[in-house]
Amino acid sequence: MNTFAKPTELKDLVRTVAIKDAIQKKCGELSTDNLESQGAIRNFALFKTTCKIVKSAPYRLDHYAIVLCLSGEAKMTSGHFNFTVRPQSMHFIFPGMINVVEQVSDDFELYMVLFSRDFFADMYLKEAVLESILDQAPDFPPISLLEKEMFNKIKGLFEGMHEEYKQQDKFHLKLIQSMLMQLFYLSGRIFQDEIQTQPIIASRGYQLVQQYKKAVDENFMDQRTVQWYADKLFVSAGYLGEIVKKETGETAIKIIHRRIYLEASYLLNYSQLSVKEISDQLNFDTPSHFSRFFKQFAGFAPTALKKNIA
Repeated sequence: MNTFAKPTELKDLVRTVAIKDAIQKKCGELSTDNLESQGAIRNFALFKTTCKIVKSAPYRLDHYAIVLCLSGEAKMTSGHFNFTVRPQSMHFIFPGMINVVEQVSDDFELYMVLFSRDFFADMYLKEAVLESILDQAPDFPPISLLEKEMFNKIKGLFEGMHEEYKQQDKFHLKLIQSMLMQLFYLSGRIFQDEIQTQPIIASRGYQLVQQYKKAVDENFMDQRTVQWYADKLFVSAGYLGEIVKKETGETAIKIIHRRIYLEASYLLNYSQLSVKEISDQLNFDTPSHFSRFFKQFAGFAPTALKKNIA
């Protein structure tokens, strides 16, 4: 049975490699003492920050995040989606997804609110209701470019939550929960409107590629051939490869290999497993085979990464 590295818990936010490097060291406002002093840190965190990141290590969280971009741009991979974060955009990060941030501009500025399932359970908002609001378009990237009026409304909620979070006056937690609930329902409205404006919910080719990426994300540990995924999706391997290449510019096998690489990088950064143990967990024949595979993507051996973060 495969044992995955534990997702980063909210209470351990500033101790992780990706978040710690991207936020605490390079963004100034957030500090370990500031986060650790917050009474609700186990279930909730919120910050506004300017980040300069070349590329983050792949990371996986155990909580939700809602991110509002104020300025600048960045490329984001979240689960099987790839998208660009731009000013006036709002995007979501879901528990368990592998995430990577790269190609970040110097003026990148954002608000980010992070919360666990326990936090919205305290709000008397049923989990199924929340997930139906935040996950209404599974075939499309979890990001929306907001109109100016909606952006200002959403930004006002973030500013209000941020102020209450910093001041921690009487009833601050209830006020934050109230504003967060407004954010949930506005998000539901935004994404529902976008679904209705999609041209016949995208082309067949787009849908097939999203199904393929999702299947890879769920099965890459054991299934490494395009033929297996083609059979699962009831198409020929040749047709699947042709559509994937047309829609993404990449080969179908490269998508499988990249997913393996992201998991390997995540395990190397966050788990206590040795290179050999990671090789075994990812079902490579030998550690040397794993090392060659990893070096093709990263440009350096996995042992070099382990030594660097030890």
